[in-house]
Amino acid sequence: MPSLNDLRALLDDNDSTYAARFAGHPRATRDLDVMDDLIATAQQVMGEARIAMSGTAAQKADVVKQAERQLEIYRSERTLIAAAQKDANPAAALAAILGGRANAVFHRYARHFAGQSRASRDSTLLGDMVTELQRIHGAMKNLSVANPSLESVRDDMDVVQGRMQQFNDERREIAKAQTECAPEDAATALAGAANTLFAQYRSCFADQARVSRRPELLARIVEALTSIGDRMKALRAQGLHDAHNDGNIEVVAQRLGFYQTELAAIRQERHKAALPALEAELGGAANRDIDNYARYFAGQDRATRDLSRLTEMIDRLDELERQMTRIDESSGSADNAGNLKIVRDTLRMWAGEWDAISELESGRTRKS
Repeated sequence: MPSLNDLRALLDDNDSTYAARFAGHPRATRDLDVMDDLIATAQQVMGEARIAMSGTAAQKADVVKQAERQLEIYRSERTLIAAAQKDANPAAALAAILGGRANAVFHRYARHFAGQSRASRDSTLLGDMVTELQRIHGAMKNLSVANPSLESVRDDMDVVQGRMQQFNDERREIAKAQTECAPEDAATALAGAANTLFAQYRSCFADQARVSRRPELLARIVEALTSIGDRMKALRAQGLHDAHNDGNIEVVAQRLGFYQTELAAIRQERHKAALPALEAELGGAANRDIDNYARYFAGQDRATRDLSRLTEMIDRLDELERQMTRIDESSGSADNAGNLKIVRDTLRMWAGEWDAISELESGRTRKS
């Protein structure tokens, strides 16, 4: 028979799942099977707490009270979800998904560009974000044409259009920051941009299973790093005598060789992998970072958390979401669709946590 601590842990897991999968989400898009699992767990805990062999009567009563609280919330929410889904327009649910995907791209900007020095930023990431938003905007447009009464989609399209313009403007400003300056400053900016790309590789590829990696991302890193290396060489050819720039040229060349070899290996692994194996790898990769979140962030004091670690975790999960979305659009696999829902819900929760931790850090900076 489980101990009271075991039962409390089950209730904590319930709370975490509810926060990630239900709190703040449109009810019409929620999964009733997951809610039923939460209710069943709370019922199980309540029954086992009442007959537990360990613990005082007060401790048992406290666990029972927590389980009863969950049951009250979950049963009420289940009724509301069922009603929302009964009356829901399927187009509205799709609109919510597209809006969530756009918000994930917007948050990528917050993590990697807002408040950062333009000289060190990766403009190719912005280009990739614009391309992704163009696809989302196109899907929104098709949905709007088919459902002219769905005003929320038109509003979302305007927001997406505005952010695409913002990102394109920012790309031009980054290019200016990296080129319209003295040669010494340009060399420093290029070194910073190269370091940004190295960090992307470490976050999304190092120690990860090749088959679960998106080759298009590494191809973009290779292309961007090639351009940086060429510009470093051009500065030297134009008369810049700088030992740091000369050394950086060698570092970039070495990394490029390694990344190109790794890209070929990833493509080979992906080519050999059957779809079920790929889906399993993507799901496993998502679970590892979800476990990392439970280890490093869940229930912890936000003021003590490492925002850079959470940034890397969101970036990796973001990449998995893109791959799962592609599979969902082409194959309709039930297993992948279930994993995709979990990943999207988790991304939304983590983005909120990132914002909260970032706000705390900004407050400390202002005070100091």
